[in-house]
Amino acid sequence: MNFLESLASEWYAIQGYFVRTNIKANRRPNGGYNNEIDVLAFLPATGKLVHLETSWDALTWEKREQRYLDKKFVFSAEQYSEIVGATPASIQKRAIIGTSKSQPKEIWGTDIEVTTVPNFVAEIAAEMKQRHPMRDVIPETYPCLRSFQFALAYGS
Repeated sequence: MNFLESLASEWYAIQGYFVRTNIKANRRPNGGYNNEIDVLAFLPATGKLVHLETSWDALTWEKREQRYLDKKFVFSAEQYSEIVGATPASIQKRAIIGTSKSQPKEIWGTDIEVTTVPNFVAEIAAEMKQRHPMRDVIPETYPCLRSFQFALAYGS
């Protein structure tokens, strides 16, 4: 699991989601799998399921679109239910990709939320700034988030 997948999984886990990472899916007849889900987060209290795909790639938005629509976000509601073991009340698909600060709007349709890496980091940083380590330390089981918290609290 790469850093961005770790960060995304920790971010959703600390919010109360049950998180699974690197889920292999759609087994091939001769071995291996056609797909892998980077992060799948399920919030039992609301039934919300979030499918996250992350990447630092330098591809064009058009090539990313083809890759993500053909290979990543290909699962039906029934497949998600089978993976999670429950029927989600709602399914959110979120791609965290690209290093630009400018945020594309609905580039792959309205059912996939595209967030750039800098905007995702800013989302986390905004929350971490509210949690000072001397009053509300992030548990050590979330090393990425705890690092963020300490850097924001004690960095210059």
